[in-house]
Amino acid sequence: MSTDAIKERVRETSPQVYARIGGVLYLIIIVIGFCSQFFVRDKLVVSGDVTATANNIMASESLWRISIASELILLVCAVA
Repeated sequence: MSTDAIKERVRETSPQVYARIGGVLYLIIIVIGFCSQFFVRDKLVVSGDVTATANNIMASESLWRISIASELILLVCAVA
């Protein structure tokens, strides 16, 4: 096999590889979305009470920052 043929093979990526990458990204989106909703937002956000929500966010600022970072990761995975 010549070096040109090897280089051409490396450049061509199988659709199966793209499908697997897409599947992994989709699983990441599902896991991050689930954790963000049920473990972070439900603990911090109080429906109908803005003051309690603000107090919860101020008391757990690091948890709120983790939530924002996870949302950014989720958006990057969705765009990719």
